[in-house]
Amino acid sequence: MLARQRQRVAAEIIEAGRRAGVPSSPEQLREGLQALEALLPGFTPNLDSLKASEWARIASDAPAAASKIILLKTHYPRLDLARALAAHPRLLLQSVEQLDRSATQVRQLLDRAKDAERLLAAVPALLEPKALISVLITVTKWYQLEKDPIEVLEADPELVQRAQDYDVPFEPVYIDEQGNWSAPLLNYREKRTDWQKYIDQTFYKQP
Repeated sequence: MLARQRQRVAAEIIEAGRRAGVPSSPEQLREGLQALEALLPGFTPNLDSLKASEWARIASDAPAAASKIILLKTHYPRLDLARALAAHPRLLLQSVEQLDRSATQVRQLLDRAKDAERLLAAVPALLEPKALISVLITVTKWYQLEKDPIEVLEADPELVQRAQDYDVPFEPVYIDEQGNWSAPLLNYREKRTDWQKYIDQTFYKQP
C-alpha cells in the first residue's frame, strides 16, 4: 500500500512538474524524490502541505535539497525531520542561507525552552521564525505577562492548533528587506501596554 502511494504521489509530482515547466526529466525528478527519501527514512511528500509543482521544484535540485536537510539536522539533531517536513515542507523552498538564518533565529528565540526540539516536533510551523514570533507575542498577550509563553507552549503545544481550529487570530509580524521584524501593534511606544513593552524588550531587544 505504501509503495503504491509513493508511486502515485511521484507520478503526480512528475506530471505537475511537466505542466509547470520544471526543467528536469521525469527520471531526474524521480531520482530527486528517491534522494529525499534516502535522507529522510519514512518520508513521503505531502501534497496537502505543498503543491505538487512545488515538490517538483524541490526534487529537481536534489543536491540543494540534501544540503538543506543536512543543515536542518545540524541545527535540530533530535528532531524527526521526516515528520516535520511532511507537515511543514515550505522550509525546503528557502535557500540554504535563508534556512540557516531561520534556524539560528528559532534556536535563539527558544533558548529558554526545556526541550525546544520536542516543541518543534509538536508544532512544526514554529520552525519559521515569523510564525514563532507571532505565536510568542500572541500567547504573551493572552496571559498578560503572568506566564512565560515558552513555558505555556511546552506545557500545551496543542494550544496553537486549537486556536487555529477556532479561527483565533495571531498577532501579525512582518519582516523588511534588511531582516528587521515588526508587529503593527508594537510600533507606537507612547501607547504601549505593559505586555507590549515586555515583548519589545524581550523579543525585539528594544528599550
